[in-house]
Amino acid sequence: MKKILYIMGFALIAGLLVTSCTKEEDENEFHGIDSKGAVVIITNVVNGFFDLANPAASEIAFDVDTKGETVSSILVTKSINGGAEVDHATISAPSTVNVTFNDALSGTGVSAGDLEPGDAAVLNFYLTTSSGTYKGGSLNVDMSCVSDLAGVFEYSTIPWCDGSVTETGMTEWVSAGAGVYDVVNPDDPENPDAADFAYGAYFPCYGATATLPGGDLQVLDICGKIAPIGVSRWGEVYWFNGVSVDGTKLTIDWENDYGESGVTTLTRTDGKDWPPLTN
Repeated sequence: MKKILYIMGFALIAGLLVTSCTKEEDENEFHGIDSKGAVVIITNVVNGFFDLANPAASEIAFDVDTKGETVSSILVTKSINGGAEVDHATISAPSTVNVTFNDALSGTGVSAGDLEPGDAAVLNFYLTTSSGTYKGGSLNVDMSCVSDLAGVFEYSTIPWCDGSVTETGMTEWVSAGAGVYDVVNPDDPENPDAADFAYGAYFPCYGATATLPGGDLQVLDICGKIAPIGVSRWGEVYWFNGVSVDGTKLTIDWENDYGESGVTTLTRTDGKDWPPLTN
């Protein structure tokens, strides 16, 4: 059985993307019936982010209305990451606005290849009333990707201690939100001690009653790039040396800083192919 070593653990800090639109406070907020100007009201946001993995089909939509003085027109500008603003469209209210990924980039000088998760398109709304033009609000639209890797898989693992052995079993990835997945035992998913981030490798190396890695280890998917985050119960850090996909099979060459490693193949049981994934 693996011995517990009292060593200093390594802390792995993972910044997780929140794939949603966010509204910023209006610098000219309308405060009452005697105030001049107006503010924009944005509701019913559809999709909420631009999908970097499928930009051609990526689109958001939202409803626009106003509060305050009567608004004759609304100029919508756009920028990337708060850079130089470019006129996007002039609209009226109430209305429904649709913005494609290509629309958001057009005229900004930024191409899809320049972007990465965490970047954002910023839409600003300038409202014209009888008393003047006011910046009535902003909408930030994050650049991210849809992640859909959850499922129950058959695993086969060649462990570091004996390359002639292949350990097999079942595992499950459960979505924890924002492209993060818990690795659990499908027969005992609520038991953290049954979660096996080594996919069976400990059994031939440490015995059938080996204590499993445990800890807060998870898999993070950011636009098709997967990586382990968190640490084991002993403070060990894991990484993926290689990732490859062949239809229903995902093969991961993994290792940790204790010197343990393995090559694990995860075969989907739902009949779907894995999406293109890398490390």
